[in-house]
Amino acid sequence: MSLLRRLWISVVVAMGVVLVGAFAVSLLTARGYFEQQLQAQSSDGAVSLALSMSQQNKDAATAELLVSALFDGGHYRLIRLTDASGRVIVERSQPDLADGVPGWLLAVLPMDIRPGQAQVSDGWRQTGLITVEAARSYAYRSLWRGMVQLGSLMLAIGLFWAMGVSALLRWVRRPLAEMAEQAAAIGAGQFRVLQEPDVVELQSMARALNHMSERVRTLFAEQAGRIAELRDEGSRDAGTGLLNRAYFNGELRRVLSDADVPSAGCLAMLRIADLAGLNQQLGRARTDEWLAAVAAALQAALAGVEEASLARVGGAEFAILLPGPGIDEGRQLLERVHSAVAALDLRGERGVGLRIDAAIAAYRRDEKPGALLARVDSALMRAESDGALVAVGDGSGGAALPLPVPGEGAWRAMLDGALARRQFALQDYPVLAGDGSLVHRELMLRLPAGGGEVLTAGQFMPAAVRVGLASACDLEAVRLGIERLKASPEPIAINVAPRSLIEPDFLDRLDVLLATAGSEAARIALEVSERGLDAKLAGLDALAEVLARHGAQLGIEHFGRQLAALPRLYAIRLAYLKLDGSFVAGLHENAGHQRLVKAIVDVARGLNVVVYAEQVHSAEEWTAAANLGVGGMTGPEASRRSGG
Repeated sequence: MSLLRRLWISVVVAMGVVLVGAFAVSLLTARGYFEQQLQAQSSDGAVSLALSMSQQNKDAATAELLVSALFDGGHYRLIRLTDASGRVIVERSQPDLADGVPGWLLAVLPMDIRPGQAQVSDGWRQTGLITVEAARSYAYRSLWRGMVQLGSLMLAIGLFWAMGVSALLRWVRRPLAEMAEQAAAIGAGQFRVLQEPDVVELQSMARALNHMSERVRTLFAEQAGRIAELRDEGSRDAGTGLLNRAYFNGELRRVLSDADVPSAGCLAMLRIADLAGLNQQLGRARTDEWLAAVAAALQAALAGVEEASLARVGGAEFAILLPGPGIDEGRQLLERVHSAVAALDLRGERGVGLRIDAAIAAYRRDEKPGALLARVDSALMRAESDGALVAVGDGSGGAALPLPVPGEGAWRAMLDGALARRQFALQDYPVLAGDGSLVHRELMLRLPAGGGEVLTAGQFMPAAVRVGLASACDLEAVRLGIERLKASPEPIAINVAPRSLIEPDFLDRLDVLLATAGSEAARIALEVSERGLDAKLAGLDALAEVLARHGAQLGIEHFGRQLAALPRLYAIRLAYLKLDGSFVAGLHENAGHQRLVKAIVDVARGLNVVVYAEQVHSAEEWTAAANLGVGGMTGPEASRRSGG
C-alpha cells in the first residue's frame, strides 16, 4: 500500500473518530437535558396539582376534575391521587408510545425519569399524595429528529472533509507522479526537465532529479561523442575526412557478398598525378589543403547519389563505390566528378594545373574484392598513359547485370502480379550466438523471375520503392514469416524498408497481421536498416508501439552511422542492433574498429540492447567480435557453422 494511501486512510479514520465522538457526546448531552426537563415537568405538575387540591373541597368529584384538567392540558403518562392510607382515589394514565422512533434508540438511550410527588393537605393534616409522571414519547421524538439532523450534518461535514483531504493528496501526488515519470524517462533515455512543484518539501527533490537528468544526458552525449570519435579514428582519413582504406575495403566486401544489396555496380578510382612532386614544390601543409579541396569537390559532386561510398585509399588515390548503376551511368557520374575536380583550377608555382586520372569498372556480386581492385588499377594505369577516362566492363565480357524487367511500368506490373499470386518466397540466414546456438533466423524476401532466376530484395526493392509497393512487399514478408512460425519453433527476424514506416496504412495493416499470429508474435523481430532512416528516426516510435502491443521485437540493421541516436533507440524499446559489416571486416587486425565495437557494445549493454555483427566472414573475425562482447554473428561464417 502506498504511503499516500495510508496517509489518506489514517486521516479519514481520525476524522471519523472525531465526528463519531462529537455525535455521541451530543446525543448523550441531549438525553441528559431531556431527562432533566421531564423530571422538572413531573415535579412541577405534582406540586401545582397538590396545591390546587389543598385549597379546594376535598370531595372526590372536585379531585377528579382537577386531575383531568392537568392530565388533558399537559404531556403526562400518569397522574394518580391516593389517600393517606395509600388507596387510589383518582388515576389517569395513557400509553407512552413514541411513534416514528426506532426501538433500538429506546434501548440504546433509555431515559430514567423519577415520578414527581406532592402531598395534599387540609390545614396541618395530610389528606392524600399526588404522583405525576411526564410522558417520554415527546422527548424521544425530539431526540430522534435532532439525531437525524445532527447525523446528516456530521455526514456532510465528513464527506466534504474526505473530499478536501483527497484533493490535497492528489495535489501532492501529482508532482510525485511527475517525478516518478521523470525517473522512469531517465532510465528510458529521455532526459526531460521537470517544472518545480508548488509543494515546498518536494522542490528540492525535483531540483535534484533535474540535475540528475541533465547529468545523465551529458554523460550519454559524451559517450556518443566518444564513440563517434572512435568511429572516425577507425574509418576516416585524418587529412580529408573521407572514408579510409580499411573501412572502404570492408564496404567493398559487403556489397560484393550481401545478397540484399544491388547485384551489380561500379567501382571508380581517381589518382592525383605527381603528388610527390607537388608535395616537394608546395610543402606538406599546402598539399594537404589541396587534398582537402579535392575531397570537398568530390563530396559535392556525389551529393544526392544514394549508397555511394567515397574514400581516400592512398596518398594520391580516391575510390568511389557505386552499388546499382551500370557502366554507362557510372561513367557519366565519373565524368561529372572529374569535371568538378578540374574546375578547382589548383595551380602550383610553375602554373601547372592539378591533373586527375580516372578509371571505372563494373562488377558483379560474388566477385573477389582483390580481382576487382586489380581490374580498376589496371584501367587507371591505362588512363594515366592515355590521358583520358577509362571504363571497363565486369570482367565477364559484358557490362553490369541489367535489370530483369526495364521501366517502372513493367516493374509495377511484375510486382503487382507477384503479390496477387503470392509468388514471393523467403530465404533464411542464421544469426548465431558466440557459442554457436541459434539466436534467430533472418528471413529475406525473394522473387522467382522465371528461367530459374531468383531476384533478391536488393534487385527488386529499389523498384518497389519507386512504384510505391515497398510496404506491400514488406507486409507479404511478414505474412510469410507468420506462416513459417507455424511450422518451426525458431525465432525469426524480418527486414522492413524504412520507407514503409511512413506509408499510409502500413502500421495499421501490420497491426492486424501481427494479431493473427497471436502469442507466436513474441518470436518475431522486425528489422529496419539504419541507412534509410533520417536523423529523427521517423516512424520508429509508431512501429515500436505496434510491436510492443503484440510482444514482438524491434531491431536496427546496418548500424554504425547514427551513433548519437543510441539513447533515443533505447527509449523506443529497441531489442538489438546489427553492427554494419564495414566495421567487422578485418576486425581482428583493426585496433581502431575494435575500440569502436567495444564502445558500442558497452553503451548498448547499459541500455539493455544486444549488439550483433553482420557479414562475419572468418573464424578470426568471429572470435574477435565475441571477445568484444558482441552477442551474435551473421554472415558466411555463421552459415558455415550452422551447416547452411
